[in-house]
Amino acid sequence: MKTNIRDRLSLLALRVLSLGSGELIYRLVLAWVAVSAASMVIVGHNFTYDSFFQGIDLPLYAAAVAAVWLALCLVRSRAVTVRLMLAAVLCYAVMAAVDYNSFGFSVGLCAAVGVFICISNTDNAALRLHRPAPWIFMALTAAALTAFIGLVCVLTYKNHWTPNYDFGIFAQMFENMRRTGLPLATCERDTLLSHFAVHFSPIFYLLLPIYMLLPDPCTLLVMQVFVVASGAVPLLLICKRRGLSNAACCAFSAVYAMYPCFAGGCLYYLHENNFLAPLLMWLMYFIEADKLVPTVISALLVLSVKEDAALYVIIVGVYMIASKHRPKRGVLLAAAGVIWFVTVTALLAQYGDGVMTYRYDNYIYDHSGSLFTAIKAVIMNPVFVISQSFTEMKLIFILKMLLPLGFLPLLTKKASRFVLMIPFLLINLMTTYKYQYDIGYHYCFGSGSLLLYLAAVNYSELKRPKLLLYSFFCSAIIFTGIYQPRNKYINTYEAQEHERVTMERAFSTVPEDESVAASTFLTANLYRCSELYQLETTKQQTKYYVIDLRYKTDEVNVDDYLTDEFETVFFEKGIIAVFMRK
Repeated sequence: MKTNIRDRLSLLALRVLSLGSGELIYRLVLAWVAVSAASMVIVGHNFTYDSFFQGIDLPLYAAAVAAVWLALCLVRSRAVTVRLMLAAVLCYAVMAAVDYNSFGFSVGLCAAVGVFICISNTDNAALRLHRPAPWIFMALTAAALTAFIGLVCVLTYKNHWTPNYDFGIFAQMFENMRRTGLPLATCERDTLLSHFAVHFSPIFYLLLPIYMLLPDPCTLLVMQVFVVASGAVPLLLICKRRGLSNAACCAFSAVYAMYPCFAGGCLYYLHENNFLAPLLMWLMYFIEADKLVPTVISALLVLSVKEDAALYVIIVGVYMIASKHRPKRGVLLAAAGVIWFVTVTALLAQYGDGVMTYRYDNYIYDHSGSLFTAIKAVIMNPVFVISQSFTEMKLIFILKMLLPLGFLPLLTKKASRFVLMIPFLLINLMTTYKYQYDIGYHYCFGSGSLLLYLAAVNYSELKRPKLLLYSFFCSAIIFTGIYQPRNKYINTYEAQEHERVTMERAFSTVPEDESVAASTFLTANLYRCSELYQLETTKQQTKYYVIDLRYKTDEVNVDDYLTDEFETVFFEKGIIAVFMRK
């Protein structure tokens, strides 16, 4: 018996030693990572707290690492150990990003996982997937994005925390579109006005049939995420056309669903810019597929998103010229974009609010408000553009946009590809308007979709799986690190039931056919009121005043309404008050 045990131990020792020192160390590191990840789950405390260290028994920890290492040494397949390493590193990094919500920390995690990917031999560890797998996986990731972001948005609305800008105005606008067919709103510019006088966005009519079937703001919140998520379809078609493997196609679908700027834009509720993500992706696909009629239709749809969406059509046309892919069509496309932009902006200047040139006042040195002055400034003083585009805040923004893509948009020797990065520079970096270089707002959908397209086409030529794997890991880490805290809206929904029911009772006391001024977070819930204004900024005198008492502002003092001039219709301390002018 002793001889048999001794023989087995000898065979086990020989098997372990036959792996080689490099493989033994690799599996030891894997055991260390796996046990560390398990400790984070078992201890259950934030890993930055002293209690976390106190919850770990060092001898037991070391024994666990040794036991897992010995078990791993019995695994003959190196491909299996590589997959286990990557899975353990990803799980550990994601849990850490969730535990310690900091973008700087997430960047550090991305650097660390990059090291693990570099030392892992992934050549034989790639997954072999069947042909339907990319489509099934794409549908699942798109559905997951729609479900998670849509649910968070709906619960935010139900808890009465969606602001007038940018949701109250669209909730009222769609209700008026349902009733009259016209995109009218009173709470956007403090008077009855067509939204098209602010932004020319006929693309909204694509959502109107769905809203008419389900006339509720929640419909808009879910549909705006679905619109963005649908861009994964043309991206997958581009990947397929470029000859990417099924596993690579799945990876790009996941990266699309976890691209932080898309989720961030959707979490700031409905906006016309949301349509840019899928429409630009379809435009690039049809250009690659050399389909003329769908290309024209896609370009027209992009132009219908907003007046400045013409920039994307112009840039895509220039890209076609520079890349020598149907240059004549590129000339026509760019010319159509210029004509559209000049025409629409002229109409807005005459009949609407005009173009928002103030966002580029840093280039308009003569204070004329003219974009031509800005163009001259760029030509005459190019280093000024660099000084405005690469501040510390914008470098963080650049990381948030490019790190989840593994910097793939930059990895090309074809100069023509960089043309598609012009919107990223022009729309997001050159401006001093802070919301345009913040992934939490809706100004990244257009530039983000073009960056994703560049990532896919550049990867199709590089075909270095580690780069795409790194992009997938970075997307997962940054996405969970930034957006996991949004789960609080799901967790606190039931806890806020009393507050929610109280506010609904208050809303029921407000007639829909009377003029109403409401606090910014309440306008969306009063979307059926035909004459509705934002209380903090309105200059209108209204019949009803609905005041949010959950917070205080300098603009609104509830004591001003506790006078003989007003009748108290509803009052719940710390929640909401409704007053009627006598």
